[in-house]
Amino acid sequence: MQKPVFKAWCFALFAVLATSGCGDQRSQKRVEAAYAEAKRLAEAGSYLKAIAACRQALEMDQNHLEVLLLAGSILQKQGDFELATQHIAQAVQLYPDDVEARIALGDLYMRERRNHSAAVAYEEAILLAPDRVSPYRKLAIVLSAQGRYDDAASALTKALHLEPDNAATHYNLGLVYEQQAHSDAAIAAYEQTVAFDSSYADAYYHLGQIYTKLGHLEEAEASSRAVLRHNPGYANAYTLLGQVLLQQGRTAEAETAFKKALAADPFKKEAYHRLGTLYLRQARTEEGQKLLAAFQRLRKASDEISRYRYILTLYPEDADARYNLGVLYAGLGHFRAAAAEYHQALAINPTDLSARNNLANIFLRQGEIAAAISQYEKILALDSRYVQAYYNLGTAYLALGDAPQAIRAFQKVIKIEPNHGDAHYSLGMIYLGQDRKAEGEAELEIYRRLTE
Repeated sequence: MQKPVFKAWCFALFAVLATSGCGDQRSQKRVEAAYAEAKRLAEAGSYLKAIAACRQALEMDQNHLEVLLLAGSILQKQGDFELATQHIAQAVQLYPDDVEARIALGDLYMRERRNHSAAVAYEEAILLAPDRVSPYRKLAIVLSAQGRYDDAASALTKALHLEPDNAATHYNLGLVYEQQAHSDAAIAAYEQTVAFDSSYADAYYHLGQIYTKLGHLEEAEASSRAVLRHNPGYANAYTLLGQVLLQQGRTAEAETAFKKALAADPFKKEAYHRLGTLYLRQARTEEGQKLLAAFQRLRKASDEISRYRYILTLYPEDADARYNLGVLYAGLGHFRAAAAEYHQALAINPTDLSARNNLANIFLRQGEIAAAISQYEKILALDSRYVQAYYNLGTAYLALGDAPQAIRAFQKVIKIEPNHGDAHYSLGMIYLGQDRKAEGEAELEIYRRLTE
C-alpha cells in the first residue's frame, strides 16, 4: 500500500511559500535601505552617489515609486532631462493616481518650456487632489507663459480659496494682473502680499513699477526704498529708484542709485542705459558712451540671463541653468561671475566636462595655470578622449614653459583627431623653437593643408 504523501506535499509547499515570503521581505528591506541611502546622499548634495544608490534600488525593484521620483529629480538637476523624463513618466504610468508623480512631471515639462504638457500634468494633479495649493500656483505660471492670463488668474484665485493668507499666491496674482495692465487689481494683490509678508521685496518692487507708470512718484519712491530696506542688494530697485529720482529732478541722487544698481549686479542693462544717458546730458561724453556701449553688449544676452536666473528661482540646483549663465557671463567678459556659476554647476554634476573645461579655460586666462592643469587632468580622468582638454592642457604647459609636456599633449590630440589643425600648428611652432626645423615645417605644412 502506497504511503500517503498529502501532508508532506502540503508542508513542502508551505515551506516554499514561507521562504519566498521571507526572501521578498529581505529584498524589500534592501530596496528601502538603498532608497534611504540615496535620499540621504541627495540631501547632502552627493548626487552622483545618490544616483548610484537609486540604480541599485531600481535593479532590485524597477517599479519603486519613490526611487523613480528621486532619480528623476536628481537627473533634472544635473541637466539630463531626457533620462529624468523617462523615470518620472514611468512613475506616472505605474502610479497614475499619485499626485507627487504628476507634479514632478509638470515641473520637468515646465523646466523644458513644454508649457502645454506641463499644464496638462498640473491639471491632472488638481483633479487627483483639488485641495492641494501648489499645483494651482504652478499651473498659473505655465498658463501665464502661454499668455492665458485669465485662466492663470482663475487658477490663483482657486488657490487663494484654499489658502487665503499665502503671500506668494497673492504676489503671483499681482504679476498676472500686471501683465494684463489691470493696475488697480495688481496693486491690490501686491498690497495683500506685503500685508501677509512685510518683507516681500519683489512685491514692493512691482508696486514701485506700477506707481512710476501711473506718475505717482512719491509712492514709487516709498516702494523702492521699502525694497532696499528688506534687500539692500536688489539691483532693479536701485534702477527704479534712480528713474523716480530723475523724474523728480534729483539728479545727483539718481546717479548714486544707478551706480549702486551696477555695483549690486553688473548685468542690469537698464542701469547702464539710464546712467549713460544721464552722463551724455551732462556732457560727460566719454563716460556716457562707455556705459551705452556696455548696454549694447549686454542687450543681446540680457533676456537669456533673465530667463536662466528665473529658472534658478524655481530650481536653485539646476546645473544646466548654472552652466548657461556661466557661458553668458564669460561671453560678456565677466570671468569671475562665470567661474562662480561653473563651480556651482560642478557641485551639482561633477561629470559635466564642458563646465569643467570652461572653468579651466578661465583659470588659464587669469594666469592660474596650475589650477587650470588640475581641471584639465580631471576631465581626462573621466574621458581620456576629450580632445579639447588635451589641446588646452598643451596650451597650459606651454604657458608654464614646459615644452616636453606640451608636445605630449598635442601629440595626444593628433592621435585622437589627426586633422586637428591647431594641434599641428602648435607642435610645429614648438619644434621650430627647438631648432627641429624639418619636423616643425612638416607640422606647419599639415596645418596649411588642413586650413586651405
